[in-house]
Amino acid sequence: MARALGVVLLSALLVGCSATVPGIAVPVPNPTFPEPPPRTAEVLLGDLASVDPCGQVEPADVAAFGEASVAPVESFDHCLLKVSTGGAVLDVVAGGLDRVLHEAVFDGPLVPYKELRIVEIRGGSVQCQRGLVFADLVALNVTVDNYSDVDVAATRLCEVADVVVRAVADRVLAGDVEHRRFAAKSLGPVHACRGLSDATVARLPGLAGSRAWPYPAGHQCRWSPDGTTTPPRVRVTYSVGTPTEPNGGNSKVEDVAGRPTVMSGLTTSSLVLCGAETTHIPFEDGLSELALVTVALPTGAAVEDACAAARVVAAEVWAGLPK
Repeated sequence: MARALGVVLLSALLVGCSATVPGIAVPVPNPTFPEPPPRTAEVLLGDLASVDPCGQVEPADVAAFGEASVAPVESFDHCLLKVSTGGAVLDVVAGGLDRVLHEAVFDGPLVPYKELRIVEIRGGSVQCQRGLVFADLVALNVTVDNYSDVDVAATRLCEVADVVVRAVADRVLAGDVEHRRFAAKSLGPVHACRGLSDATVARLPGLAGSRAWPYPAGHQCRWSPDGTTTPPRVRVTYSVGTPTEPNGGNSKVEDVAGRPTVMSGLTTSSLVLCGAETTHIPFEDGLSELALVTVALPTGAAVEDACAAARVVAAEVWAGLPK
Protein backbone atom coordinates (compact mmCIF):
# COMPACT_ATOMS: atom_id res chain seq x y z
CA MET A 1 0.00 0.00 0.00
CA ALA A 2 2.78 2.39 0.87
CA ARG A 3 4.58 1.52 -2.38
CA ALA A 4 1.45 2.21 -4.43
CA LEU A 5 1.00 5.56 -2.73
CA GLY A 6 4.58 6.48 -3.55
CA VAL A 7 4.05 5.67 -7.24
CA VAL A 8 0.96 7.87 -7.34
CA LEU A 9 2.79 10.79 -5.76
CA LEU A 10 5.73 10.46 -8.19
CA SER A 11 3.32 10.39 -11.13
CA ALA A 12 1.67 13.55 -9.90
CA LEU A 13 5.00 15.31 -9.61
CA LEU A 14 6.02 14.30 -13.13
CA VAL A 15 2.72 15.52 -14.54
CA GLY A 16 3.18 18.83 -12.76
CA CYS A 17 6.68 19.22 -14.19
CA SER A 18 5.42 18.73 -17.72
CA ALA A 19 2.76 21.44 -17.45
CA THR A 20 3.01 24.31 -20.03
CA VAL A 21 3.54 27.81 -18.63
CA PRO A 22 1.72 30.47 -20.67
CA GLY A 23 3.61 33.51 -22.08
CA ILE A 24 6.56 34.31 -24.36
CA ALA A 25 10.16 33.78 -23.40
CA VAL A 26 12.15 37.02 -23.26
CA PRO A 27 15.90 36.76 -23.88
CA VAL A 28 18.19 38.40 -21.36
CA PRO A 29 20.38 40.92 -23.26
CA ASN A 30 24.11 41.05 -22.82
CA PRO A 31 25.21 44.14 -20.87
CA THR A 32 26.04 46.99 -23.27
CA PHE A 33 27.57 50.43 -22.87
CA PRO A 34 26.74 53.53 -24.96
CA GLU A 35 29.27 54.58 -27.55
CA PRO A 36 31.24 57.68 -26.49
CA PRO A 37 30.42 60.77 -28.54
CA PRO A 38 32.71 61.49 -31.50
CA ARG A 39 35.77 63.49 -30.49
CA THR A 40 34.69 66.65 -32.26
CA ALA A 41 36.10 70.08 -31.54
CA GLU A 42 32.94 71.19 -29.77
CA VAL A 43 32.75 68.02 -27.64
CA LEU A 44 36.35 68.40 -26.45
CA LEU A 45 36.70 72.20 -26.35
CA GLY A 46 33.18 73.31 -25.43
CA ASP A 47 32.07 76.75 -26.63
CA LEU A 48 34.57 77.46 -29.38
CA ALA A 49 34.12 81.24 -29.34
CA SER A 50 35.26 81.58 -25.72
CA VAL A 51 38.19 79.12 -25.71
CA ASP A 52 41.32 80.80 -24.32
CA PRO A 53 44.15 79.51 -26.53
CA CYS A 54 46.78 80.55 -23.99
CA GLY A 55 45.27 78.00 -21.63
CA GLN A 56 46.39 75.23 -24.01
CA VAL A 57 50.13 75.96 -24.02
CA GLU A 58 52.76 76.74 -21.42
CA PRO A 59 56.37 77.92 -21.69
CA ALA A 60 57.37 74.73 -19.87
CA ASP A 61 56.22 72.74 -22.91
CA VAL A 62 59.20 74.01 -24.90
CA ALA A 63 61.72 74.52 -22.08
CA ALA A 64 63.97 71.84 -23.58
CA PHE A 65 64.57 74.09 -26.60
CA GLY A 66 65.43 77.27 -24.73
CA GLU A 67 63.95 80.14 -22.75
CA ALA A 68 60.27 80.69 -23.51
CA SER A 69 57.60 83.22 -22.57
CA VAL A 70 54.00 84.03 -23.46
CA ALA A 71 53.76 87.15 -25.61
CA PRO A 72 51.00 89.76 -25.20
CA VAL A 73 47.59 88.71 -26.52
CA GLU A 74 47.14 89.57 -30.18
CA SER A 75 44.04 87.55 -31.09
CA PHE A 76 40.91 85.93 -29.68
CA ASP A 77 41.92 82.76 -31.49
CA HIS A 78 45.60 81.99 -30.97
CA CYS A 79 48.38 82.29 -28.42
CA LEU A 80 51.96 83.36 -29.14
CA LEU A 81 55.03 81.96 -27.39
CA LYS A 82 58.49 83.42 -27.93
CA VAL A 83 61.23 80.79 -27.77
CA SER A 84 64.93 81.71 -27.71
CA THR A 85 67.08 78.90 -29.08
CA GLY A 86 70.51 78.82 -30.69
CA GLY A 87 70.68 82.60 -30.91
CA ALA A 88 67.33 82.82 -32.73
CA VAL A 89 63.89 83.79 -31.44
CA LEU A 90 61.10 81.56 -32.69
CA ASP A 91 57.42 82.49 -32.85
CA VAL A 92 55.27 79.58 -31.75
CA VAL A 93 51.60 80.24 -32.51
CA ALA A 94 48.95 77.81 -31.26
CA GLY A 95 45.18 77.78 -31.25
CA GLY A 96 43.68 79.02 -34.51
CA LEU A 97 40.79 76.78 -35.60
CA ASP A 98 39.91 76.00 -39.21
CA ARG A 99 37.59 73.47 -40.85
CA VAL A 100 37.97 71.51 -44.08
CA LEU A 101 35.35 69.67 -46.10
CA HIS A 102 37.43 66.56 -46.72
CA GLU A 103 40.79 65.15 -45.69
CA ALA A 104 42.35 65.59 -49.13
CA VAL A 105 42.56 69.33 -48.41
CA PHE A 106 45.25 68.74 -45.78
CA ASP A 107 48.69 69.40 -47.23
CA GLY A 108 50.48 66.54 -45.51
CA PRO A 109 50.02 63.12 -43.91
CA LEU A 110 47.58 62.46 -41.05
CA VAL A 111 49.17 60.62 -38.14
CA PRO A 112 47.10 59.04 -35.32
CA TYR A 113 47.72 60.46 -31.86
CA LYS A 114 45.70 58.88 -29.06
CA GLU A 115 42.03 59.59 -29.87
CA LEU A 116 42.83 62.34 -32.38
CA ARG A 117 45.08 62.84 -35.40
CA ILE A 118 47.88 65.22 -36.26
CA VAL A 119 48.46 66.51 -39.78
CA GLU A 120 52.08 67.20 -40.65
CA ILE A 121 51.76 70.17 -42.98
CA ARG A 122 54.61 70.70 -45.38
CA GLY A 123 56.53 73.89 -44.75
CA GLY A 124 59.65 75.70 -45.89
CA SER A 125 63.02 76.32 -44.33
CA VAL A 126 61.76 78.97 -41.89
CA GLN A 127 58.37 77.53 -40.91
CA CYS A 128 56.86 74.28 -39.66
CA GLN A 129 53.15 73.71 -39.14
CA ARG A 130 51.08 71.03 -37.47
CA GLY A 131 47.33 70.63 -37.11
CA LEU A 132 45.47 68.78 -34.36
CA VAL A 133 42.56 67.24 -36.26
CA PHE A 134 39.25 66.50 -34.54
CA ALA A 135 36.61 64.01 -35.71
CA ASP A 136 34.63 66.77 -37.48
CA LEU A 137 37.69 67.83 -39.53
CA VAL A 138 38.25 70.94 -37.47
CA ALA A 139 41.99 71.54 -37.11
CA LEU A 140 43.71 73.40 -34.29
CA ASN A 141 46.86 74.89 -35.79
CA VAL A 142 50.37 75.09 -34.38
CA THR A 143 52.94 77.06 -36.38
CA VAL A 144 56.62 77.67 -35.63
CA ASP A 145 58.26 80.55 -37.54
CA ASN A 146 61.81 81.81 -37.56
CA TYR A 147 61.73 85.52 -38.37
CA SER A 148 65.22 86.16 -36.98
CA ASP A 149 68.47 86.53 -38.92
CA VAL A 150 69.93 83.40 -37.32
CA ASP A 151 69.36 80.15 -39.18
CA VAL A 152 67.59 77.29 -37.41
CA ALA A 153 67.29 73.92 -39.12
CA ALA A 154 63.83 73.13 -40.45
CA THR A 155 63.94 69.82 -38.58
CA ARG A 156 64.43 71.76 -35.35
CA LEU A 157 61.39 73.91 -36.07
CA CYS A 158 59.32 70.77 -36.58
CA GLU A 159 60.64 69.26 -33.35
CA VAL A 160 59.24 72.28 -31.53
CA ALA A 161 55.93 72.06 -33.42
CA ASP A 162 55.60 68.34 -32.63
CA VAL A 163 56.15 68.88 -28.91
CA VAL A 164 53.65 71.75 -28.76
CA VAL A 165 50.86 70.06 -30.75
CA ARG A 166 51.12 66.93 -28.58
CA ALA A 167 51.04 69.00 -25.40
CA VAL A 168 47.90 70.74 -26.67
CA ALA A 169 46.33 67.37 -27.56
CA ASP A 170 47.08 65.96 -24.10
CA ARG A 171 45.42 68.92 -22.38
CA VAL A 172 42.40 68.85 -24.67
CA LEU A 173 41.85 65.11 -24.19
CA ALA A 174 42.20 65.54 -20.42
CA GLY A 175 39.49 68.24 -20.42
CA ASP A 176 42.02 70.91 -19.45
CA VAL A 177 40.43 73.71 -21.50
CA GLU A 178 40.12 77.29 -20.30
CA HIS A 179 37.43 79.74 -21.40
CA ARG A 180 37.26 83.50 -21.38
CA ARG A 181 34.46 85.53 -19.85
CA PHE A 182 33.71 88.32 -22.26
CA ALA A 183 32.80 91.80 -21.11
CA ALA A 184 29.49 93.40 -21.98
CA LYS A 185 29.43 94.59 -25.61
CA SER A 186 32.47 92.44 -26.41
CA LEU A 187 33.06 91.19 -29.95
CA GLY A 188 34.11 87.82 -28.52
CA PRO A 189 30.70 86.12 -28.71
CA VAL A 190 29.64 87.91 -31.92
CA HIS A 191 29.73 85.77 -35.08
CA ALA A 192 31.63 87.57 -37.83
CA CYS A 193 29.44 86.17 -40.62
CA ARG A 194 26.32 87.83 -39.23
CA GLY A 195 27.55 91.37 -39.75
CA LEU A 196 27.61 91.23 -43.54
CA SER A 197 25.09 89.97 -46.06
CA ASP A 198 25.96 87.81 -49.05
CA ALA A 199 24.00 90.26 -51.19
CA THR A 200 26.32 93.13 -50.26
CA VAL A 201 29.41 91.06 -51.07
CA ALA A 202 27.93 89.92 -54.39
CA ARG A 203 27.79 93.54 -55.57
CA LEU A 204 31.55 94.02 -55.13
CA PRO A 205 34.01 93.68 -58.05
CA GLY A 206 34.50 90.03 -59.03
CA LEU A 207 32.59 88.68 -56.02
CA ALA A 208 29.22 87.78 -57.57
CA GLY A 209 27.93 84.49 -56.22
CA SER A 210 30.12 84.57 -53.14
CA ARG A 211 28.91 82.84 -49.99
CA ALA A 212 30.11 83.11 -46.41
CA TRP A 213 32.68 80.61 -45.15
CA PRO A 214 32.63 80.69 -41.32
CA TYR A 215 35.61 79.79 -39.17
CA PRO A 216 34.80 77.46 -36.25
CA ALA A 217 35.22 80.01 -33.44
CA GLY A 218 33.18 82.60 -35.31
CA HIS A 219 35.72 85.42 -35.03
CA GLN A 220 36.47 85.32 -38.75
CA CYS A 221 34.33 84.95 -41.85
CA ARG A 222 35.45 84.81 -45.48
CA TRP A 223 33.65 85.35 -48.78
CA SER A 224 34.97 84.37 -52.21
CA PRO A 225 33.38 83.08 -55.43
CA ASP A 226 35.10 79.68 -55.25
CA GLY A 227 35.19 79.29 -51.46
CA THR A 228 39.01 79.51 -51.31
CA THR A 229 41.38 82.20 -50.08
CA THR A 230 42.38 83.11 -53.64
CA PRO A 231 41.51 86.72 -54.57
CA PRO A 232 39.03 88.22 -54.98
CA ARG A 233 37.92 87.74 -51.40
CA VAL A 234 36.48 89.59 -48.42
CA ARG A 235 37.26 88.82 -44.80
CA VAL A 236 35.70 90.12 -41.58
CA THR A 237 37.74 89.57 -38.41
CA TYR A 238 37.12 90.35 -34.75
CA SER A 239 40.41 90.42 -32.89
CA VAL A 240 42.49 91.86 -30.07
CA GLY A 241 45.61 94.00 -30.19
CA THR A 242 47.09 97.45 -30.40
CA PRO A 243 45.16 99.75 -32.78
CA THR A 244 46.97 100.65 -35.99
CA GLU A 245 48.58 104.07 -36.00
CA PRO A 246 47.95 105.83 -39.32
CA ASN A 247 51.16 106.97 -41.00
CA GLY A 248 49.60 109.49 -43.35
CA GLY A 249 50.91 107.52 -46.31
CA ASN A 250 49.27 104.23 -47.16
CA SER A 251 47.19 104.30 -43.94
CA LYS A 252 44.84 107.14 -43.09
CA VAL A 253 41.95 107.78 -40.69
CA GLU A 254 38.47 108.19 -42.17
CA ASP A 255 34.95 108.25 -40.85
CA VAL A 256 33.06 105.11 -41.83
CA ALA A 257 29.51 104.68 -40.51
CA GLY A 258 30.28 107.20 -37.77
CA ARG A 259 33.35 105.36 -36.48
CA PRO A 260 37.01 106.43 -36.81
CA THR A 261 38.48 103.92 -39.25
CA VAL A 262 42.05 103.38 -40.36
CA MET A 263 42.15 102.56 -44.07
CA SER A 264 45.33 100.88 -45.31
CA GLY A 265 46.09 99.80 -48.87
CA LEU A 266 49.01 98.03 -50.52
CA THR A 267 50.00 96.09 -53.61
CA THR A 268 52.08 92.90 -53.61
CA SER A 269 53.25 90.51 -56.30
CA SER A 270 50.22 88.27 -55.71
CA LEU A 271 47.34 90.58 -54.79
CA VAL A 272 45.99 94.07 -54.14
CA LEU A 273 44.81 94.54 -50.55
CA CYS A 274 42.90 97.14 -48.59
CA GLY A 275 41.99 96.93 -44.92
CA ALA A 276 39.63 98.86 -42.68
CA GLU A 277 40.09 98.80 -38.90
CA THR A 278 38.07 100.31 -36.08
CA THR A 279 38.73 100.15 -32.36
CA HIS A 280 35.91 98.72 -30.24
CA ILE A 281 36.18 98.41 -26.44
CA PRO A 282 39.17 97.94 -24.09
CA PHE A 283 40.31 94.34 -23.66
CA GLU A 284 43.00 93.93 -20.99
CA ASP A 285 46.62 94.97 -20.37
CA GLY A 286 46.15 98.13 -22.42
CA LEU A 287 44.94 96.26 -25.51
CA SER A 288 41.71 96.79 -27.42
CA GLU A 289 39.16 94.74 -29.25
CA LEU A 290 39.36 95.44 -32.97
CA ALA A 291 37.00 94.95 -35.90
CA LEU A 292 38.74 94.51 -39.23
CA VAL A 293 37.65 94.21 -42.85
CA THR A 294 40.03 93.21 -45.64
CA VAL A 295 39.34 93.11 -49.37
CA ALA A 296 41.83 91.34 -51.63
CA LEU A 297 41.68 91.73 -55.41
CA PRO A 298 43.82 90.03 -58.06
CA THR A 299 47.00 91.64 -59.33
CA GLY A 300 46.32 94.35 -61.84
CA ALA A 301 43.45 95.82 -59.84
CA ALA A 302 43.70 99.30 -58.33
CA VAL A 303 44.20 99.84 -54.60
CA GLU A 304 41.47 102.49 -54.80
CA ASP A 305 38.99 99.84 -56.00
CA ALA A 306 39.89 97.52 -53.13
CA CYS A 307 39.49 100.35 -50.62
CA ALA A 308 36.16 101.41 -52.11
CA ALA A 309 34.92 97.86 -51.60
CA ALA A 310 36.36 97.78 -48.07
CA ARG A 311 34.42 100.96 -47.19
CA VAL A 312 31.15 99.41 -48.36
CA VAL A 313 31.76 96.28 -46.29
CA ALA A 314 32.98 98.18 -43.23
CA ALA A 315 29.95 100.47 -43.22
CA GLU A 316 27.64 97.46 -42.96
CA VAL A 317 29.77 95.62 -40.41
CA TRP A 318 30.38 98.65 -38.19
CA ALA A 319 26.63 99.39 -38.07
CA GLY A 320 26.02 95.99 -36.50
CA LEU A 321 28.71 96.10 -33.81
CA PRO A 322 27.50 95.90 -30.18
CA LYS A 323 26.56 99.30 -28.80
